[in-house]
Amino acid sequence: MQTMKSRYMPGLDGIRALAVFAVIAYHLDLGWASGGFLGVGIFFVLSGYLITDLMMKEWEKTGQIDWCHFWFRRAKRLLPGVLLFLIVLAVWMILFHASQLADLWDDWLASLFYVANWWFVFNDVGYLSHFGNPLPLLHFWSLAVEEQFYLVWPFLLLLGLHFVPKRKFLIVLILVGILVSALEMAVLYQPGLLDTSRVYFGTDARAFALLIGAALALFLPSQMFTGRMADNKRLRFTLDIVGITGLVSLCWLMWQTNQYDPFLYRGGMVLQCIAAAALIAAAVHPSSWITRIMGCKPLRWLGIRSYGIYIWHYPILVLTFPAAVMEGRQSIPRIFIQIAVILLIASFSWRFIEKPIRYGTPGKKSDVPKGQQAQP
Repeated sequence: MQTMKSRYMPGLDGIRALAVFAVIAYHLDLGWASGGFLGVGIFFVLSGYLITDLMMKEWEKTGQIDWCHFWFRRAKRLLPGVLLFLIVLAVWMILFHASQLADLWDDWLASLFYVANWWFVFNDVGYLSHFGNPLPLLHFWSLAVEEQFYLVWPFLLLLGLHFVPKRKFLIVLILVGILVSALEMAVLYQPGLLDTSRVYFGTDARAFALLIGAALALFLPSQMFTGRMADNKRLRFTLDIVGITGLVSLCWLMWQTNQYDPFLYRGGMVLQCIAAAALIAAAVHPSSWITRIMGCKPLRWLGIRSYGIYIWHYPILVLTFPAAVMEGRQSIPRIFIQIAVILLIASFSWRFIEKPIRYGTPGKKSDVPKGQQAQP
């Protein structure tokens, strides 16, 4: 497979930063972020967009999609940080929480093999467990959903490209998949049911988010803005309006909703993912207002490290002050210390583990080697 060089899209890093800190705010039980868990949906849409965009570039250039190289690239991107985290967590549990080690072992294996979401479903572990009996690997459900999508999507996309050559018809098929997944979530959801694990963790019920990103990649590929289209002021203005609407909608949903809201499971999460897609569409344009705002240096810095931040944040929150998490007690100094530790460890992981293995450039000044920043 030839390397598909991609232009850097800094606004996408800012969107990653928004998503990961919405999730952290939710796990800190901050009142203004009762819907912060929706940040995971933003990650799903972004992942669906980026991997589909990358595979479409390869298809248009070579007429094929190299699955092995795709999965190898995914492994280089995802495994180093995860393996470091799982090893450190195991050592930490042995040293400080040995009595809980046996209970954690199955979760650890499920996380290692990216089946944590189904493991939690089969064991009736609801997402709200973090308010009762904190599980340091509970957040790995979302990584499992993405990896399972990565396993099947290249194959399905290739089938579609072979048998549905017209892109607009392929988009229609993806829209059908979105509808089926969204309907499944709505049917599976039962109002008043405290255990929403099957609805919340199921890959099938969550696929619509990744597919919305995939549909966006077919409708608005990133390479569309490398020529004259980048200078089209009317298009840029339109995308900015769309992006601002998406950003405001996301912030409102993360502020006003909560996990018990039936609206979310009956179309609300789909609307939230559409809002995320609108924001991504504006951020893909190189000179949009959204790109300038979301692509500012502090947000870029956070977004580049968002994978490590996400991996490390939850165990740090629940293992350093477990009583505070279970009782919902907030302490400003504690929150600042925990966030500082999360950022420090995530930065170390990126600088010395993830980046060298992914790019082989541990000594470079730039965060990401030029020409590779847009790869998911």
